Amino acid sequence: MTSAGEPSRHENAGPLLYRWLRENDSRSHTEAAQALGLDAREAAVAWAELRALRLVRPGSAIGETDLVEPDTALLGLLGTLRQKRAVLSSHCQELTSIVSATESLLERYRPAAARLTERIEVEVVTGLRNQQRVLRDFAELPRTQSRTLHADTVPSKTMSQTLSSFLTEKGRMVRRGVTVRAIYPQGFNSARWQCKYLAEVRRVGVELRLAPQVPCSLVIGDLDVALLPPRPGRLEDPLVVIRGAALVRTYAALYDDHWLRAFPYPGPAEVAAGSPGDWLTEQHRTSLRLLANGLTDERIARSMGVSVRTVSRLVSEVTRHLGAHSRFQAGVLACARGLV
Repeated sequence: MTSAGEPSRHENAGPLLYRWLRENDSRSHTEAAQALGLDAREAAVAWAELRALRLVRPGSAIGETDLVEPDTALLGLLGTLRQKRAVLSSHCQELTSIVSATESLLERYRPAAARLTERIEVEVVTGLRNQQRVLRDFAELPRTQSRTLHADTVPSKTMSQTLSSFLTEKGRMVRRGVTVRAIYPQGFNSARWQCKYLAEVRRVGVELRLAPQVPCSLVIGDLDVALLPPRPGRLEDPLVVIRGAALVRTYAALYDDHWLRAFPYPGPAEVAAGSPGDWLTEQHRTSLRLLANGLTDERIARSMGVSVRTVSRLVSEVTRHLGAHSRFQAGVLACARGLV
């Protein structure tokens, strides 16, 4: 047994084997192990240590081993150490970069994406008073442009308060430099008082157009907010408020498409007193009124009790007399001049 603090036989086997090989100029570790009285396990441990320390290397012949000087082995290990350190340093830098990128994504970019998502909001407003409050507040929001799409076809005169509020709000917007556009359905100008209202809308500075069909009501303020009011006659429906340019841009594109396809409202024409309508017969007036409401020749003919050919002739005469380029324009011009 070895005393405390003394190296064990296994620990000494490596140096003993190396020294014996040097002193006896031998290249066979088997011969050295037998000479030193090492058992198979001790010899294997000693030989593994010499290989790990690079103190031995394969000889020129099979089964032979060449010894390596400790200083030479040390230089070789130091060279390997430098190579490994360079590789480890590169890996460390790569790991540091990955950690830094991970922290940046977590702390900077994910919150930025979250903030963008938060800016897109859809609010459903119920209750007439709440809806009126939202509409009043909206009137103060636009800074550069306000766009309105009206789905009401033939509103009644009980809407006078709503129409008056619209005129007041849009007039204020125009005075503070906001470009205001409004699209109404063609059927809106079916009555004389409605034609006068459209003329007043145009007078306060609103860019006004009429469209053959309007699918829904829509109000847009700049590219920040869009409102989807309740459907006509369905006051129990909610008012939908959409906030966020990413979503409002879609509704703005929809509005611009309707604007391009709508017909500019010309406004009332100046005519001499007593002259408007002198050339119109009652048939002309009736056909114009029905035409302005969007009826086809067949439906107009059934309503008037005349042939389709007669309706076509009446419409052609009115269109030619007004200098209109289409049936729709003829209806608009007739309403604007107070002929129906």
